[in-house]
Amino acid sequence: LQQKVFDRSNIGFFFINRETFNDYDFLLEEDRFNRVVGIDYNLISATNIWDGKFYLHKSFESSETDDAWSAGANINYNTRDWNVFTDWVYVGEDFRSDLGFIRRTDILKGALGIERLFWPETGAIQNHSFRFFPIVTWSPITDLFNSDYNIMSTWSARFQDQSRLEVEFSNRFTYLFDDFEPTGRDNAVALPGEQGYYYNSIELEYSSDRRRLFSFGIEPSYGGFFNGKRYSIQGDMGLRIQPKIFISMRFNYDHIELPEPYARADIWLVSPKFDITFNKQLFWSTLIQYTNQNDNLGINSRLQWRFAPLSDLFLVYNDNYFVNSFMPKLRSINLKLTYWLNI
Repeated sequence: LQQKVFDRSNIGFFFINRETFNDYDFLLEEDRFNRVVGIDYNLISATNIWDGKFYLHKSFESSETDDAWSAGANINYNTRDWNVFTDWVYVGEDFRSDLGFIRRTDILKGALGIERLFWPETGAIQNHSFRFFPIVTWSPITDLFNSDYNIMSTWSARFQDQSRLEVEFSNRFTYLFDDFEPTGRDNAVALPGEQGYYYNSIELEYSSDRRRLFSFGIEPSYGGFFNGKRYSIQGDMGLRIQPKIFISMRFNYDHIELPEPYARADIWLVSPKFDITFNKQLFWSTLIQYTNQNDNLGINSRLQWRFAPLSDLFLVYNDNYFVNSFMPKLRSINLKLTYWLNI
């Protein structure tokens, strides 16, 4: 449920329920159902200078939980010369949302971004900016122990032809509560847990004019990675065949080099995508993804029919294969219907 408030803001309420049909013997008691209820407030000022989001969510399970809350707040201030924002997120240790995706529980994370923009009157640069952006994470159940931080300092420029260049330096700290093996190689020695790691990196990013029929972006980076080094390069390219077809591809390469006795690895991820617009109501999108880290080839193909304004019927086909044997891992067909009630 969503209701507009003030000039352009809205407040919303949702309820999500995932429940088994029967009391199966193989199910744990805490997995029999999961429910999440929440309220969201989305702020957009009349002048568009201020915007933000505030939320409070609560999950319920069949077993008793003590800290099953999640809350967050972010607010942005945007003008021609300044962009300032802050973002805070709390996720309790027992918070679960089975029909969503939660990367990590037991966190209190805060971020602050301050960006100053400059607008030269002449030259090839349309505008450029300096940004300072720290992100800090604490663990509430361990007396707000500082488990992570990432302090980013960035210079970026947008040119008159709408291409963009950015240089970023990052200073990181990561505390591993448990042993962790980052390469995914079989029988590799894991990095020891209960230990903090400090490391720095530098990153360069260039993106061409996205309005052109062919566009591309490339992003190399180099620096520390836990107790070793990592060199990465990622990028994307896109080709528009007017007026109905868009072909794109993303790629990512990571060379991870850790000291003995830890592993070294070269990790590839390649993702071509095909988008076809048949008409104003019918669309077809297919994503193919290959990674050598877990020897997986995945296919996601989606047919979308917009049968009414803001109302869609989706038919989605998913397939995942082991590349060496080309045996299927997972295969599914999904049907999804969304309908907009304009009351």
